[in-house]
Amino acid sequence: MGSTILVTGATGKTGRRLIPLLVERGATVRAASRTAGPAGAGVEPVPFDWLDQRTHQVALAGVDAVYLVSAHLSGHTADPSGAVGAFLAGIGPDVRRLVLLSSFGVDQAPPDDPLRRTELLVEAARVPATILRPTAFMQNFSESHWAGLHASIRDHGRIAMPGGTARVSYVSTQDIAAVAAHALTEDGHDGRAYALTGPEPLTLTEVAQHISAATARQVTYVETGPGPLRDNLVAAGASEHFADYATQLFLSAVTTNAMATVTGDITTVTGRPATTFAHYAAAAAPAWRQ
Repeated sequence: MGSTILVTGATGKTGRRLIPLLVERGATVRAASRTAGPAGAGVEPVPFDWLDQRTHQVALAGVDAVYLVSAHLSGHTADPSGAVGAFLAGIGPDVRRLVLLSSFGVDQAPPDDPLRRTELLVEAARVPATILRPTAFMQNFSESHWAGLHASIRDHGRIAMPGGTARVSYVSTQDIAAVAAHALTEDGHDGRAYALTGPEPLTLTEVAQHISAATARQVTYVETGPGPLRDNLVAAGASEHFADYATQLFLSAVTTNAMATVTGDITTVTGRPATTFAHYAAAAAPAWRQ
């Protein structure tokens, strides 16, 4: 009998890409989200709310692995650790694998940092765990989260963000999902942490050039203060507290060039190269066309 894997954040950027990969591997997926989606071959939708522990037990019943994404708490709080701790306390003995989606560089944060506190809870849990620490998502330019940015590119041909001279090794959420699929269904990943990056560090001017080439229209980069980034997060549903926290986290990472790092962890786990921004942009081009 195949695994039954709980995927939290099932409608998010990584969750919805992870689900078909797990089904391909013979798993049954318990797709957890605040509004349960339609059932499908190998997919069992289930309502899930991080702040309602009654939904935790329903979602966890009968599963043997969990993909944990606490980002959906951003609409309520900047600190997901309390809700995650309650969730972890409800995990039964049949769960033998846990994969946490965290963020790049969180292992260097102090113990009282909300994301680091969440990692420490996972590391202390009785379930063997793997932590994924990706850099900024490529898909933030074309999907929700930085929703105003996507619209600005589509409607005005402009990327308006802070930190344009810094370099970031943007990573594809498809690659993150691929790593998660391996970690959830194979041995050898327990206790590991993977820093997931793209293959090249890019400035936002270079990002604009890639999008220009993919869409055959001129897209330019405009330097701003932190305001637009914070406002885009709030517009996408984040609480003001989380928007402040995430904006400062991003600015700290880019201004120190911390996210310019390139690792080989995606290739190590999946056996194939990380997706380039040019490849991503070519596939995402319809999202930026008027």
